[in-house]
Amino acid sequence: MLFRSWTETYQRQLAAIDAEADLHLLGRVLTRAEVLRVLQTWLRLQDLWRREPAILRIPVDEPLFVVGPPRTGTTILLELLALDPQLRAPLAYEALHPFAETGSPTRRISLSEPEQEFWADIHPPFMTMHELASDLPCECVHFLMYDFSGPYWGMGYDAPSFTGWHLEHLETLERVYRLHRRMLQTFVHEGPDADPRRWLLKSPFHVSTLPALFTEYPDARVVHTHRDPRRFLASLVSILGAIRFMRSDAVDVAALAGIMQMTYRMFLEGTIDQRISREIPDDRIVDSHFTTLMRDPVASLRATYERLALAWPNGHDRRITDYLAAKPKGKHGEHSYSLADVGLDEASVAADFARYTTHYGIEPED
Repeated sequence: MLFRSWTETYQRQLAAIDAEADLHLLGRVLTRAEVLRVLQTWLRLQDLWRREPAILRIPVDEPLFVVGPPRTGTTILLELLALDPQLRAPLAYEALHPFAETGSPTRRISLSEPEQEFWADIHPPFMTMHELASDLPCECVHFLMYDFSGPYWGMGYDAPSFTGWHLEHLETLERVYRLHRRMLQTFVHEGPDADPRRWLLKSPFHVSTLPALFTEYPDARVVHTHRDPRRFLASLVSILGAIRFMRSDAVDVAALAGIMQMTYRMFLEGTIDQRISREIPDDRIVDSHFTTLMRDPVASLRATYERLALAWPNGHDRRITDYLAAKPKGKHGEHSYSLADVGLDEASVAADFARYTTHYGIEPED
């Protein structure tokens, strides 16, 4: 069989979470509610696609993906690119409530907003790490949750038996990316935008699965973000620890940090090798550096547009500066983190990522 069945994946993922994630009471309640909503939406999606097969013929041409390790500027880059009227990013309320029959966009926003706010209700410092709002562009992980091989579940739960099984069955990624396309087609069909624009997508997950991404979307363009790993790794572990503490008291931050150090070294060096060997099309990938973007967002974005051969819209400089002025750094409080806080050694991180930083000429943040 080309790929493992959705049902087997679902059963293995839930069994592993139940047996291994050591959920506290709130974690079990949260997980149960999420799983029930996902299952209900999944069944409704199957029914919609069966009744309206034309949805799956809606074109998705030359999608633009922002990929890179978490905390390397992927979110702010997505939001700035989404200001471009040529581009269309999925919004958080669409990922949670993809059906027009649920109501108007305003109604769907009002339904999804409590779930966005719930994360900060459980763990108030979370808003200092990552802003969630129903009308903001969202990561692909939030509409790939409908496949239990998608990246959403691995963020929130320590379920090593499923991780091991998944690594032996990476053919499920074909199904995940097929779902990705179907969700974009569904957003067009169920959304208010009758003239679909070029899709703008983002997820750190994609940096580890670029061959599968380009298999599904051979005409895609990719912006690959980069940052000093001593900065992104500490921040990544901090936010993953917070997400997992919402569900379990048994979170070993030091162990998680060690796994993330090893994992992202493997992902990033793998991408270097894939680009050099042309396993993925290097000429369709543009690099963006966090420090350059933060130093001069307009100039950095203009350079990215030139490399993408994307027209710079009229008035776009002003859109960017106005957006950033309304969203200053630390708007929701300061997110403080360090390698020492998560049990990592600076020299070890620098040595592990030396090939990555040298290859891309990454500026150190001291």
